[in-house]
Amino acid sequence: MVFVESIAVVFGLAASVFAAPAASDTTFKSSVFEKISTIPSAWTASKDLKVDKDASPISLRIHLVQPGMEKFLDMAMKIATPDHELYGNHLSQSVIDAMVVPKNSSRDLVLQWLSSEGLEKSATVSPRGDSIILDTTISEVEKLLNAEYTPFSNSKSGDSILRTMEYSLPDVLKGHVDSVQPTTFFGLQAMRSNVKDWTPNIDVENLGTDAVSAVTGCTGSSITPTCLANLYNLTSYTTKTQTVGRMGIGGFLKQHPVMTDLTKFLTNYAYYANQAMKYTCVLINAGTCPTTDTSSNIIEANLDVQYAQAITQNIPNYYYSTGGSPPIVGSGSNTNEPYLEFLNYLLALDDASLPNTLSISYGDDEATVPLSYATSTCNLFAQLGARGVSILVSSGDSGVGTTCNVNGVTQFTTSFPAGCPWVTTVGGTTGNSPEAAWTYGGSGFSEIFGRPSYQDTQVLNWLTTDTTHTAVTNYFNASGRAYPDISAQATNFIVYILGSASGVSGTSASAPTTAGIIQLLNSDRIASGKKGLGFLNPWLYSSAASASAFNDITSGKVSGCSGVISGGGFSAVAGWDPATGLGTPNFGNLLTVAQATA
Repeated sequence: MVFVESIAVVFGLAASVFAAPAASDTTFKSSVFEKISTIPSAWTASKDLKVDKDASPISLRIHLVQPGMEKFLDMAMKIATPDHELYGNHLSQSVIDAMVVPKNSSRDLVLQWLSSEGLEKSATVSPRGDSIILDTTISEVEKLLNAEYTPFSNSKSGDSILRTMEYSLPDVLKGHVDSVQPTTFFGLQAMRSNVKDWTPNIDVENLGTDAVSAVTGCTGSSITPTCLANLYNLTSYTTKTQTVGRMGIGGFLKQHPVMTDLTKFLTNYAYYANQAMKYTCVLINAGTCPTTDTSSNIIEANLDVQYAQAITQNIPNYYYSTGGSPPIVGSGSNTNEPYLEFLNYLLALDDASLPNTLSISYGDDEATVPLSYATSTCNLFAQLGARGVSILVSSGDSGVGTTCNVNGVTQFTTSFPAGCPWVTTVGGTTGNSPEAAWTYGGSGFSEIFGRPSYQDTQVLNWLTTDTTHTAVTNYFNASGRAYPDISAQATNFIVYILGSASGVSGTSASAPTTAGIIQLLNSDRIASGKKGLGFLNPWLYSSAASASAFNDITSGKVSGCSGVISGGGFSAVAGWDPATGLGTPNFGNLLTVAQATA
């Protein structure tokens, strides 16, 4: 890695030392930079809601073009590819920053522009030098961007935010700025099923989970840690207690776990001796993590924490509570876009403080995410992967879509960040004799990201040999990044909510389940003196892993587009398919492959 380290030496100072921009006669004539044509699903304009824009604060992140990004992405893929000479040589953030540092001219032009608008005292350069952060008011940003911020309300969450449908930038900044947020991106939602989201107060006495059977703990009506341990071949590992490494869980939208619920859950359902584990709550961007709650804000977080902790056992768990996109009413509201705050926080950590595995159960329709935002966010995921973090995200809970109308075009709809090629996307299954594709599991082919080379063999084989998708070929982008990559159970998870056992369904359950299993692999490798796996997909799709480490799911179908596209969806078939990916994990076999990987 001498070559890469030399980059850091040459460019390190340029990335961290910023002189004031020289005076300039540049004329800042502006034109529309980004525009969205439709309001995202569940959001409606609330113009009758009175907002004092002069008193409404906003932290605007102006992200600069990074000309070295393609070179970095190429190296990041090599680092994640088994048998490549760079495999496993994870990079430090200083090295990555040196490779992708924006041009000085980009930074200077933005600062000159802000100075011309009298906002130079409100602007700072981000610690990693990739953004200019402007802390000001909504009214000042409206003038700066020639935009109109409107209050929008969400019919599902009840939250309200200020966003704009379009904004302008000076023409001279084209090629220097690639994203400005929060502007046109409305945010994320939890990937829990709207069909069977939360069934409270389940009668646990009649679940029959104490019977010894082929899949102990699994019944037709519930999933428990014991069920998952037997279904995914985890039980043989319980005697090998791991305490090294870190398991990370991303939390957003003011949602947080409750420790007393975790304690009660582990007391009743942990399948191993130590039932006294607890998570560490990390607050980012004014996140919150109260000790208790009486609202539905705890459902998603409790689900994630309880199953990640149950599987990882004694491995430290960290719940990252990230604030942002709160209600606009009230003084001191922070309107930062939470995903960027979260990812930049992680990238600023030293290697020892990073999680080895990260579970994220939030996302939104890909069509509602501005291209510039999706690209820059996906590139941040790539940086985490190159640092050695394995990232698993939920595939979604709407099958191939509900309305199936994307900007007036009838087609399957896809999710973000599920369609990002730098994350491992987890779909859903249901049942256990046998497991089958869950009808509502997110599935599809990205409309904005092309198919990565690591999945060429499996996806091309499916495209050329499968006959079940023939009737719907015109409704998806066959050249796009396909997902899910892998799958796990997604229905009827027993979760403790406000002290009572409840049932929760969704790929929000699949992601922490699979992430917990991956963390066991990472911790085992670290305990053996090896590095964690980092970005997983090239390894998962390699012949060694895909041939033996997954339970191939060959029944069931992911559906969607009811009344819009006849036969909408994808069927589970032999081999990789867009219903369940490579299949569900066989931990014992995965561990063998992981231990044999350099």
